Amino acid sequence: MERQGNNLGLSILGALLAAVVGGAIWAIIAIVSDYEIGIVAWGIGGLAGYLVYQFAKGSITALHQIIAVVGSIFGIILGKYFILGYFYNYESVSGMFQSDTMSVFADEFTVLFSGMDFVFILLAVVTAWQLPVQLMQKAVQKRPVIESPTESAAE
Repeated sequence: MERQGNNLGLSILGALLAAVVGGAIWAIIAIVSDYEIGIVAWGIGGLAGYLVYQFAKGSITALHQIIAVVGSIFGIILGKYFILGYFYNYESVSGMFQSDTMSVFADEFTVLFSGMDFVFILLAVVTAWQLPVQLMQKAVQKRPVIESPTESAAE
């Protein structure tokens, strides 16, 4: 039997992967369309929940759910950072990780989030929390029932 501690590191890795990939995808969509599509933030929550489930190998606890939630929030913040960094540096990716870009992001952090952003953040958090458990329950229901030798002998 696999211990819970064995898959926590992998779950954290899955949440970080979801955050970086999800944040980058959101930024690319926003840059190409010149519009932030909030539903993508919700998708980051789904991606975080899914990857935490996959990397946990189906053994989900409340700690895994917390990891998925933190990953989704981190991904949304990264997406906002990538978007701001791109436009702040006059449509250049090279200056995105300069200290002045980071300072502007920190200074303008609260301004970057609107009311609708909070709606999609809430949806992302709820999805990241619930999805790993739902996937685990679905997987348990699909497992074949194996009769034990004692049940077969009793008949």
